[in-house]
Amino acid sequence: MRITMGMVMKQYNTNLNRSLNALNAANQQELTLRKFDKASEDPFSASKAFALRREYLRNQSYQSELNDAADKLTTANSTFLSVKKVLTEAGSGECLQAISDTTSDTGRSAIAKTLRGYQQTILTQMNTQFGDGYLFGGADTNDPPFSVGESGNLLYRGIDVNTGKIEAGSTLSYNGAQITLGDTQFNGYKIQVNTADGATPSVSADTSSKTLTVTLPTGAKNSDILTALKGSSPLSASDNPSVTFDLSKAAISGDMNCPVDTSAQTATATDTIGSEGLKKLANEQTFINIGLGLNTESGSTAINSQSVYNSAIPGISIIGYGTSDGTESGISNNLYTLLGQIADKLDGGENASNFTYSYDEIKPLLDNFNDQSDAVIDKISEYGSKSTFLSTTLTNLTSIGDKVLEKIDSTEYIDFEEAVTAQLYQQSSYNAALKVGSQILQPTFLDFMD
Repeated sequence: MRITMGMVMKQYNTNLNRSLNALNAANQQELTLRKFDKASEDPFSASKAFALRREYLRNQSYQSELNDAADKLTTANSTFLSVKKVLTEAGSGECLQAISDTTSDTGRSAIAKTLRGYQQTILTQMNTQFGDGYLFGGADTNDPPFSVGESGNLLYRGIDVNTGKIEAGSTLSYNGAQITLGDTQFNGYKIQVNTADGATPSVSADTSSKTLTVTLPTGAKNSDILTALKGSSPLSASDNPSVTFDLSKAAISGDMNCPVDTSAQTATATDTIGSEGLKKLANEQTFINIGLGLNTESGSTAINSQSVYNSAIPGISIIGYGTSDGTESGISNNLYTLLGQIADKLDGGENASNFTYSYDEIKPLLDNFNDQSDAVIDKISEYGSKSTFLSTTLTNLTSIGDKVLEKIDSTEYIDFEEAVTAQLYQQSSYNAALKVGSQILQPTFLDFMD
């Protein structure tokens, strides 16, 4: 086959352009150090890089959650130490240890005043705010967890820490909200919501089925239930007109904008959660995923608590709840309440005029105060262990994140020296191509004329 000069020039131009493209790619790679710019250039590496970046983002999410939890726990531990200091001062020889059969009226009055001051200090500390929430609210950190009721009793999220009584009265859960009905006559009642197009809001009560039926127009929200309840007070029972209900104390909290639920309701109102309810509050959990292998319990949809971290810190689990014998009249297990009860036994409290001091009456309170103070120290140690766990886990996650970054770097990028070497090689190849071209191509007519 005869090879013409035109064929040679065409092949040469093709090879020269290929060399120029390779040189341009090498120049670009030298600038960016990337192995590829498009997934199509290296599908395997691109797929691997995507998986690595996803793993790295998960790692950063875990670290972020861990840092937040660690900061929260650090603040909590600081508060614990402050509470411990107050308890130590309260139990010192100048305070509780100074109480005896022979303590003077003046001495008892001074100690009582000091103890009530410690009460306020503990109350303030247990309402410590962290970020946008409150540290010791358990699973509900939106509002200050502790408050003082009308009778001076300590409340945790509106519930008496000693008896489990709900301060606001009879309450029930409904559709993501808490509806407070107030009077104890509502205990055992449930709320059933019905809707109809153009319906006028109304409420009816049936004593036999213990049901409050709320009728609302289609499209109503939880907040409309409260409007209907308050607008129906006083309310006579439909099956027994002699029975009337006062709904003026009705209130609602939670998800107010949620569309009402017209399905059959089973939750009933109650004015107490009892000792078991207090125990549940003290053991509330708020799980966060920190890379422990999130999974569920075998044969269940419940989250395996070993695969997540519980970030909830219920305040009553720290300063105590319930009573020593489980009865409403028993000695309180709550340190705030104990300080107040001891103070009242020292100076009579509101009944000072008819008060007779008795060391025998105050001794059981002092003993339980010491026991509950020791329990606080145990809790401090428990949360100290949690801090160590978080610190160790964060160190491990940081190390893993660094290694993933190294893998990403080796998958997507090349060394600078390698990029420079490749660029120099392509530059030399291109220069050689130009030199060869000048040697094998025939001079043009213009070159000849020149």
